[in-house]
Amino acid sequence: MLELIRRRLSLKVSLVLAAITIPPMVAAAYYITTRESQRLEQLTINNGKVAAMSGAKMYGAILEAGIDTGFMTVGDVLDPVYEEIKGFDFGDNPRFHSKYDFYTDRTVVGFQDKILESSPDFLYAVGGDMNGYTPTHDSKFQQPLTGDRTKDLSGNRGKRKFWTSMHQAAARNLQPVLVQPYLRDTGESAWDVSSPIYVKGRHFGAFRVAVSRDSIAAHKRELLLQLAIVFGFLSIVTIGFIFVMLRRSMRPLEHLASLANEISTGERLDQPIKPTSGDEIGQMAKSLNRLRASLQAAMGRLGE
Repeated sequence: MLELIRRRLSLKVSLVLAAITIPPMVAAAYYITTRESQRLEQLTINNGKVAAMSGAKMYGAILEAGIDTGFMTVGDVLDPVYEEIKGFDFGDNPRFHSKYDFYTDRTVVGFQDKILESSPDFLYAVGGDMNGYTPTHDSKFQQPLTGDRTKDLSGNRGKRKFWTSMHQAAARNLQPVLVQPYLRDTGESAWDVSSPIYVKGRHFGAFRVAVSRDSIAAHKRELLLQLAIVFGFLSIVTIGFIFVMLRRSMRPLEHLASLANEISTGERLDQPIKPTSGDEIGQMAKSLNRLRASLQAAMGRLGE
């Protein structure tokens, strides 16, 4: 291979041009990948923001409807009393009933599930009060209690109080939307996107949607692979195109080199060399033809 490169000028030039053109293509691929990855992540988080704000409005409207129809009072909702659930081993995560969780069990699961199902990147969609209390989870985490602490931790996460700083910040936030990094106790990495819930004009808590960071990372890897394939293919095509064009351009020069070699041995002195173009190669052909004629004349004089 090295010998072939040394002998083929067109291959040398192709490799030099490839060394010049490929780095900018790699830089462009890196820039596009980085930009598109950031855009993809932001787009996914924006979906979470829309879902959280929509969920907050629906949650508040459902609670207000329950108050208006007499299922519970404003005090039951905004000044809650929590009654610990007995008979199960919840470990460090006790569960509680409130005076309104019977109502949310019947009314919020459906729309929470719809929000959760609206994107494969969402891990949960749930509303909670100012104290981090989640009366009713989406059905993914609203499985019947089994008494097995491990199963209940992963299958039933409703009626819990979440005390972490992330949960408290989400519950007390008054901005339209709040985005926080969150490492769940289930081991999943996410962006917790929350929006405040208002009931009768008062701050109740927050509706939270988790956007999977692991899912975003998987999308980024898929995007990187696709761009790598595209730019790899373009690199191969570019190098191949350069090589083919150079080979075509170098054929007249290789032909002249072959003629020069034959003339140097005294062959083909009686065959004129006709230029096929007016460029530098054509000028070289004319010069080589004059050299052939001079050598032919000199050989004739020597023969005399």
